[in-house]
Amino acid sequence: MRGEHRICPSVEHYACMVDLFGRANRLEKAAKIIKNIRIELGPKVWGSLLGSCKIHCNVELAERASIRLFNLEPTNVGNYVLLVDVYAEAAMWDEVKRVKKLLEARGLQMGRGWIEVKTYSFISVDEVNPQMEQIHALLVKMSMKTEEGYVPPTKVVLYDLEAVEMERIVLGHNKKLTVAFGFVNTSKGETIRITKNLRLCEDYM
Repeated sequence: MRGEHRICPSVEHYACMVDLFGRANRLEKAAKIIKNIRIELGPKVWGSLLGSCKIHCNVELAERASIRLFNLEPTNVGNYVLLVDVYAEAAMWDEVKRVKKLLEARGLQMGRGWIEVKTYSFISVDEVNPQMEQIHALLVKMSMKTEEGYVPPTKVVLYDLEAVEMERIVLGHNKKLTVAFGFVNTSKGETIRITKNLRLCEDYM
């Protein structure tokens, strides 16, 4: 870049390289790039590393990246969720609880979805909505009609529970609740617009 095109690499360029090596599971190479960067690192670089650590469940590097990110972006919930996912994948449940307590202490919530029907905001396994019985019935019906071969991604459940209970929790994911709420409260063919504060869900039912 410097020699042929006279372009000085920016933080964004380094973040892309870290992301490429990280996704390819060459995390040590990604970490080496970070170590050799001579400019001030921002959240994009550390976020790329943490995202790759989540994919490949590298606890050590995930902890290093998250420490930096928690200082750079103390209110970015996505960073906490990624670290929790890494700990959950490694069955480090005490660490999962620790990060969740840190979230609560900072007044943050892990996931939330908004829908423009009655402007209702859902959190996972929401039991407060007065239409919840109707919503759950629709979710069960939807899950029965999904393509053959669908397997509930229970690894996204951040608790040490039995498989049946984890499947129940996945069914109550806030994104699914939000979609079902939209179907219940709209007519056929009507547009439903949903907003999420995080985009980390691995369940595409």
